[in-house]
Amino acid sequence: MKFIENLKKAAENTVNTVAKKTGELVEDSKTKYSIFDLNNEIEKTYTEIGKEIYAGYKEDRNVADFIEEKCQAIDKLNADIDALKQKLED
Repeated sequence: MKFIENLKKAAENTVNTVAKKTGELVEDSKTKYSIFDLNNEIEKTYTEIGKEIYAGYKEDRNVADFIEEKCQAIDKLNADIDALKQKLED
């Protein structure tokens, strides 16, 4: 009977370990996707800045406030990415 109890306990430990690792993998995948998504948002913002600069040039208007706002948004996105990368390393 001791053998069966030990076998049962070993199987439970294995199942728990596999479940934990699977959860970690899922969480890491979600985090990596979030990083990917934030990088895409940064690229989109770069494009918006470029379009606004050109539009400002064509319309002879100042776009400095818009650019500053978008640059601050990029800084925030980069900070979010850094936090997610730190989460992956922990």
